Amino acid sequence: MLCKVKIGIKILEMLLILILGLALEFVLYFSLKDLNINPTIFKIGELQIRYYGLMYIIAIALALFFLKRDFEKFKININYKEFEDAAFWTIIIAIIGARIYHVIPNWDYYSKNPFEIIAIWHGGLAIYGGIIGGLIGGYIICKIKNWNFLKLADMIMPYLALGQAIGRWGNFFNKEAYGPPTDVPWAIYIPYENRIKGFENYEYFHPTFWYESILNYINFVILLYFRNSKFYKNDGQVLSLYLLNYGIIRFFIEFQRFDTDKFLGIRIAHIFSIVAIIVGAFGLIISSRRK
Repeated sequence: MLCKVKIGIKILEMLLILILGLALEFVLYFSLKDLNINPTIFKIGELQIRYYGLMYIIAIALALFFLKRDFEKFKININYKEFEDAAFWTIIIAIIGARIYHVIPNWDYYSKNPFEIIAIWHGGLAIYGGIIGGLIGGYIICKIKNWNFLKLADMIMPYLALGQAIGRWGNFFNKEAYGPPTDVPWAIYIPYENRIKGFENYEYFHPTFWYESILNYINFVILLYFRNSKFYKNDGQVLSLYLLNYGIIRFFIEFQRFDTDKFLGIRIAHIFSIVAIIVGAFGLIISSRRK
């Protein structure tokens, strides 16, 4: 009986987190969507401080804050300061991976504008490149440190999904990653200079970045609940569930995007989404059967 009560309390906690987060998403979006907000907060010479970068800083700060609490809660036998140092380098590798993923398909532009390769504050951080870079960097560091990679990945994945939900707001301020033209009540106005070629005569578009932000937040709550529940029994399960969930989210969201890169006529994100779904599904099966 006591066990059922505890499970009920956990479910209520997750529902509260879900409702509060979604309420914040809706309040912020409808409060800001019609405002003409400069994506640059301020400039110091050529250095620009932009909302895009601020969103990622907030996401990383929140992730580290929650992870410190989790290290104590789950009694992770790793010095947290040492973990923070490792996380710093993992994030750097993830950013490099995210940028490479974006730059390679657009090399015609970047070869003529080499400075733009490092101008990540202008946008152009591809999440799949970041995921691949982060996993590779994290795995190498865990091997060097003799840490359990899968256990640490399971701890981090819910906050990666949360970070993605926050990071998509950077697209809002940059007026990018939007969908096709529409006249729905929640459509977002895109300034002429930010409109994709061929759509200059349209003013209002689907806020695809917002749709993905909402879905990423829901994924965060699902992963957090699973990780803290009795269903989580083996290392690697949360990582696998993240890959499965995000693969599905991005696969369908991609149909609402027309600004993403293609290879042989196929959207690159669709290819990686299918791979993520397959790897996530097999990972869940394998990790769930492990004793």
